[in-house]
Amino acid sequence: MAAKGKDLSQQLEELISSLQEQGILTDYFNELKGLQDENNPRLVDEIITIFLRVAEDYRAELTRNLSEPDVNYSEVHKLAVWFKGSTTSNACGRVALACQELVDASEAQNKEGCLVALDNVNREYLVAKDNLNRILGMEREIYNMRLPKAT
Repeated sequence: MAAKGKDLSQQLEELISSLQEQGILTDYFNELKGLQDENNPRLVDEIITIFLRVAEDYRAELTRNLSEPDVNYSEVHKLAVWFKGSTTSNACGRVALACQELVDASEAQNKEGCLVALDNVNREYLVAKDNLNRILGMEREIYNMRLPKAT
């Protein structure tokens, strides 16, 4: 790989390290990256892309459920637990912590607490999403640099 690719790989490693230091990503992200190899060169890209799509669905469902006059707390709880599991398995530390707040508020059947927690989930998710998209862009650029050039 050319020097530019090595520089970009180093920048990606530094970005991931910084995000881990901030708690936006957990160390589990290193394990996800470790699963990526020559046989699965776009694994991280695929995992992040799927996670972002699923996360948007969870956020929409949680928002819809909490906008109902009579909140179905068992449904909110179920969605919050699933979202937390998804964020945990995708190494999104601060989003997972925010999801736990929503789990706790839904167990207490506290609508105001759920709304505050959902705001926190959304805020942390948007930070994670922005950074995951930065990682995706860098991963894709690195992947494209590794492709053989057509002559």
